[in-house]
Amino acid sequence: MKKIYAILSMLLFSATIYAQVNVTFSVDMSDVDEVSPLGVHVTGDFQDPVWNPSGTPLTDQGDGIWSITLPLSAGAYEFKFLNGNSFDDEEVVPDACRANLTGNTNRRVVVDGTSDVTYAVCFSSCAACGDYAVLFRVDMSLEEEVAPVGVHVAGSFQGAVWDPGAETMTSTDGIIFTRLVTFDPAVLDGTTLEFKYINGNSWLLPNENISNECGQGGNRVLQLSSANTVTPLLCYNQCGTCVAPVPVVFQVDMSNETVNAAGVFIAGELNPDNPWTPGVDELIDTDGDGIYEITMLVQPGTYQFKFVNGAGWPGADNDYQDESVPSGCAENNNRQVTITEEDGQLYQYCFGQCSEVCSANPDPAEITFNLNAADITVSESGLWLIGNFTNPAWQAGAIELTDDNGDGIYSATVLVSGAAEFQFKYTNGDPFPGGVIDALVEETYDFSVGLCGAPNGIGGFNRIHVRTGEPENLPVVCYNSCVDCGENVGDLRNPFAAMVFPNPANDRLNIVLGAYDGLAEVRIADLSGRIVAVTTLNFSAREVNLFDVSALSKGMYVVQVIANERRSTLTFLKN
Repeated sequence: MKKIYAILSMLLFSATIYAQVNVTFSVDMSDVDEVSPLGVHVTGDFQDPVWNPSGTPLTDQGDGIWSITLPLSAGAYEFKFLNGNSFDDEEVVPDACRANLTGNTNRRVVVDGTSDVTYAVCFSSCAACGDYAVLFRVDMSLEEEVAPVGVHVAGSFQGAVWDPGAETMTSTDGIIFTRLVTFDPAVLDGTTLEFKYINGNSWLLPNENISNECGQGGNRVLQLSSANTVTPLLCYNQCGTCVAPVPVVFQVDMSNETVNAAGVFIAGELNPDNPWTPGVDELIDTDGDGIYEITMLVQPGTYQFKFVNGAGWPGADNDYQDESVPSGCAENNNRQVTITEEDGQLYQYCFGQCSEVCSANPDPAEITFNLNAADITVSESGLWLIGNFTNPAWQAGAIELTDDNGDGIYSATVLVSGAAEFQFKYTNGDPFPGGVIDALVEETYDFSVGLCGAPNGIGGFNRIHVRTGEPENLPVVCYNSCVDCGENVGDLRNPFAAMVFPNPANDRLNIVLGAYDGLAEVRIADLSGRIVAVTTLNFSAREVNLFDVSALSKGMYVVQVIANERRSTLTFLKN
C-alpha cells in the first residue's frame, strides 16, 4: 500500500503546475540626471541565471517610467534596478526598503501566488518620485501580550485623521514589528513627523503615551532629514530601547599582518547605524604590542562581523584587506558573537585565525593549482584563478591558468603567503574584463557539500585549502566539482546514498534513500547552519518520502538525513 501511495504521490506531484502570477517591476527614472543609452534593467534571484545584470531589460513607458511584467511563482525575491546593464550601474537602495537591514543592499518583493503584484518606485528610493518613505520599527518584547489584531502605526503621515487600524505592522519573531509607509510630504508640518504605535487597531485600547522627553502631546516626534528614513528601534511606550546596550571590548591581534596606514576597523551587525560599513569603528593599538582594541555599546543579541585591515572593503584601487575567517570558526564566512547583559565582556581574536593569540603563519611557498576542463567549453578569454591570497584579492588579482602540453589540464603556480587557510575558485572567462567584475563567469557549485569549501557569505561558495608552508601540487579537480572529472563526489560525502527532487522545489521535497529501511531524522538548515525544519520519516529503500517545505523562504538550504550514525548531506533550492 505504501508503494502505491508513494507512486500516486509522485505522479500527482509531478503533474502539478505551480501557479504563477504577473509581477510588474516598475521604476521611475525622472530624478536621474541621464538614463543610460544601454537602457534600464532589473536583476535579481528570479532570473536564470540569477543576478544577470543584462538579462532583463525594462521597456520605456514614457514620462520616465520603465517597467517589465514577469510570470513568477509564489515566494520572496530579491532584486535591484540598474541604470545600464552592469553592476557598476546599480542603484543605491535606501535602508528603508532593503531586504535585510544588516546584510545586503537589495530590494525584496513577496509574491503570494494568488494575485498579481506591482512593485513601483523611484530609482534609488523606496517611494514614488517626490514622496517620502519611512520604515517604522518597534520592540514589543516588554509587553505582556500583543493584541490578536496585531500592532499598528498611525501618525501625521495620514493627514488630519489618524487611522489606528490602517497600517498593520508585521513581524517574523513576534517581537520586532515593522511597517514601510509612503506618503506625500505635503501632509506634514514642514519636516516634523508625529506618530505613535498601537497595540491593537483602536484608540479605545490602552496605547502609547510618550513623555515630552522624547515626544510631544503623547506622540513620538521624528525630524525627517531625507526622503527615505528608518526609525530607531525603540521599546513600545518608552523613549529608549527595551534592553540597554552594554559596553563590549573587542581586541584583534595584528602581529601577523602589515597594518594598513588607514588603520584597523571592525564591520558587521554590531553598529546598527552603520551596518557592515568599514572605516567607521576603528580599533587602536594603545601600547604598541600589535593588539588593537575598541569598546562598543552593543545591545544583547547575536551578531556577525569581521575585522578589516584598512578603511574600506578591498578593491582594485586600494590595498585594504578584510578577514578571510577560517571555516572552523566561521558563520556564513563571518565571525559570530553572542552578547549578554553582563558587564565586562571581552572578546579576543587573531586576525584571520580562530585562536585568540596568533600562531605564526606558514612560510610562503609555491602552490600549483590544477583544473581539468574536460566537462566545459573553455571561454575565449581563458580559465582563471581568483582568491583571497592574491594582491589585490579576488577578481582584481586574477591569475590566468595555462595548458602548456594540451592535455586539458590547466595550471598556475603561485607563491602564496599569509594565513594557513585560504579561499579560492576558478572562472571560465576573464573575471575582471576592462577593470569591471564579471561574477557570471565564476564557478557556482556548492563546495561545502563536496567537503572542499564553504559558503562565501554573499550567496555563493568558495573552495578552501589549508597550506603547509611547503611547495604543493594540488590534486586535479574538475570545473565546478571537488573531484576530478568522471569521479563521483557523492561517494565522498554520503555514507548511504540519498537523492532529493525536484530541485528547485516549491511546496514539497521528495527524499529517497537508496539502500536503507527504517526511521531516519531529516533536518533542513539554512546556509548559516540554523535548523529551520526537522522531522522523523520512515524510509524504505528507493521509495519516496515527502517533506513539506512550503513554509520555507526562497533560497538555498542544506538537507541532512541521519540514521544510526550515518548521514547524507545534500542541498536544494526553494522557489
